[in-house]
Amino acid sequence: MPRKYKRKTQRASWSEETLKAALLEIDNGSPLRAVSRRFGIPRSTLQDRCRTKNTGQATLGRNPVFSKAEEKELVEHIIQLSKMFYGITPFEIKQCAFKYAIRNNVKNPFLNEAAGRAWLEGFLKRNPQISLRRPEGTSLNRIKAFNRDEVSIFFKNLNNVMDKYHFSAAQIFNADETGITTVQRPSKIYAQKGQKRVGYATSGEKGKTTTVMCSFSAAGMYVPPMFIFARKRMSPQLKKNGPPEAMYCCSDNGWINETLFLDWLNHFKTSVKVSKEDPVLLILDNHVSHSTLGAYNYCKENGIVLLTIPPHTSHRIQPLDVSFYGPLKTAYHNECDKYLKNHPGEKITPNEVAEIFNKAFARVATLEKAQKGFQTTGIFPVNADVFTDDDFLAAENIKVSIDTIGPHQNREDLHRGLIDPIQPSSSLQTELLEEENTPETSLSEKVSFSEIAPIPSTSSSSSAAKRGTGKKQHSEIVTLTPMKDVLEEKEARKARKAERKAQKTVKRKVLCDDNLTKSVKDSKKGNIYYAEDEEMEEEHFSDNDINYDICIICGEFGKNGEIWLRCVSCGEWAHKACSGNDNNAFICDFCH
Repeated sequence: MPRKYKRKTQRASWSEETLKAALLEIDNGSPLRAVSRRFGIPRSTLQDRCRTKNTGQATLGRNPVFSKAEEKELVEHIIQLSKMFYGITPFEIKQCAFKYAIRNNVKNPFLNEAAGRAWLEGFLKRNPQISLRRPEGTSLNRIKAFNRDEVSIFFKNLNNVMDKYHFSAAQIFNADETGITTVQRPSKIYAQKGQKRVGYATSGEKGKTTTVMCSFSAAGMYVPPMFIFARKRMSPQLKKNGPPEAMYCCSDNGWINETLFLDWLNHFKTSVKVSKEDPVLLILDNHVSHSTLGAYNYCKENGIVLLTIPPHTSHRIQPLDVSFYGPLKTAYHNECDKYLKNHPGEKITPNEVAEIFNKAFARVATLEKAQKGFQTTGIFPVNADVFTDDDFLAAENIKVSIDTIGPHQNREDLHRGLIDPIQPSSSLQTELLEEENTPETSLSEKVSFSEIAPIPSTSSSSSAAKRGTGKKQHSEIVTLTPMKDVLEEKEARKARKAERKAQKTVKRKVLCDDNLTKSVKDSKKGNIYYAEDEEMEEEHFSDNDINYDICIICGEFGKNGEIWLRCVSCGEWAHKACSGNDNNAFICDFCH
């Protein structure tokens, strides 16, 4: 049948309402022929519908390959897979339909080991509740972290502070950082149909990122943003035409740190007019710069209650991420497009970032977006039931963290049950023909779509060894009194690390490999020297050579020939024998 079929007759052009009215006339005693002429419905059709009591719309053409119940099962499974973050593509659906038809001995016209395009189009028309969507990439850490237990802890903490302080909408704030770049993401444009390459002007291939920290309240008040530029010292040009009362600072990498967060807290206090007599609730993520002893003392002195959200859950629980940052970045990229059009040949530099951001911020920072962000996340009004069972379905399915996947395991191991790639037609066709020649499958032995395309899941018996991980973090009320001891211990560990680092005066020589090829790493400059052969190894690593670096565990020097491990978190070194670690990734006890 042609893909764009045009009807040549008016057969079955009547509607369900017309059929129901005609059947009602017949029930009231009207002659069948008269009703047929009056409503334009064939007499034989009326006879059949009177006998079967079927009032549905007539269907023309061939019957679908699968029954309504089978298609309903397939639709439900497709929706289930999408909720588990492992949705299937159109081609995988066609493969699934082909395998289902073969294994259940369903008569079908499918060729090339997959259903055809016409079947897929008809399937989508018959089931409009599913459509082709472009998914947003979601890391496995986020999928696993957004679970019922972590969300329950957050709402328990939220209820505790609300019961104690009775915060109003004007006293509940959310703060978060985001990155903006000098290279915009172009919007869709019109161009010649069939043109292979369609370009758009940008400032460069890779832009410079500037961190912006924003904050708003559940009542719709916006705190002037803070800009953090990646540079050594500030310049007045960076503040040109920026948002009113905004704060400008810089750091080596353009990221926030403990000192800058304290500066922002002071900026926040000045903008909100907070005090011990009129406290506020500040909700933010659990970045290391937010949970410090300095921040604890400052907030306790000024009436700021700090509440952190669970790690890797900002895409669902952070109001700024849910309702504000998406439209803000879209508006910012549009303003970048306008700037390049109005200044042809000029690049966007960090000096223009504040001005462009100001135009986007003024357009997007509305009362409705702030209120909607807190309402959607269930923070205000407090609604712990805002997330349904479907929202936690994916986390409950993943039993093992992504860290349990070994370096030699492919991601397809998690996707193992989903549609297999097409095998050579000879082997697969032979297998399917054998199944086709078997007796008709009974209802109890019927293969379901979930068996053909099972939901991917990990297993606790995975052969991959677990890598070292730090202590698991949860939502916390940072300004609680017991947290002071935790933060003081954290500061003490940091001071001890800094003291050990200051004692290093000799370049570190480390034997990195047990095999013939060995390397020596310069701990200060990161230079690597490779020994070409055994003679060169003996020349560089004689028994008299001594490594004067100190092990962070035993506090002793080491001789060459010993294996050293470097902490992937803080960069400190330790003897392999002292660490007791056999994995590739080593995290010291101080970083746990």
